Amino acid sequence: MVMIMSIPSLAELISLRGKRTLITGAAAGIGRAIALRFAEADSDLVLVDINTEGLKQVKQEIKEKYGVDTEIYRVDLAVKKEIDNLWRQLEGREPDILVNNAGIYLFRDFLEVDEDLLEKTLAINLKAVFLDVPAHDQE
Repeated sequence: MVMIMSIPSLAELISLRGKRTLITGAAAGIGRAIALRFAEADSDLVLVDINTEGLKQVKQEIKEKYGVDTEIYRVDLAVKKEIDNLWRQLEGREPDILVNNAGIYLFRDFLEVDEDLLEKTLAINLKAVFLDVPAHDQE
């Protein structure tokens, strides 16, 4: 006798209803997959990426499959001003969960890495992680 077990949905296992999640690098790849899983768990989303078209596609896919509230923001995480502007736009509606997923790795021979490429890589992969967490008054 073969027993067939149904696999519960993620929303049945864990509910993030009423929570807002900000995900960086959400337009493609791992970030897109993370966004889909958080939407499946019923979290509202704030999706951030430099790729506006990719963000629009992910937002549409989430709307069709899960119907959660999804906001998209084009932000270059290598530029502190853009990160600061994002947090100003979200003031008073800050996310409950932050997934710092964005990252780049440009394939170059070691001797071909110039200072601009190094700075951009460090800005996105390291500095943005710290800048993505705004300082809040701890009253």
